[in-house]
Amino acid sequence: MYNNIASSTGAGVGAGALAMTGFDSVWLGLAAFALIAAGSALLRIVPRPKREA
Repeated sequence: MYNNIASSTGAGVGAGALAMTGFDSVWLGLAAFALIAAGSALLRIVPRPKREA
């Protein structure tokens, strides 16, 4: 049980294959929204340099 590498390898391959299933345009839109929200939040946090006239 503890020395059998096939069982742990099978679990890792199964988890990796499961992550690639179910990719949908809804998740792509959600990821795009999250990236835009993170970018706008970052722009609010970072101080802007003062322009001298």
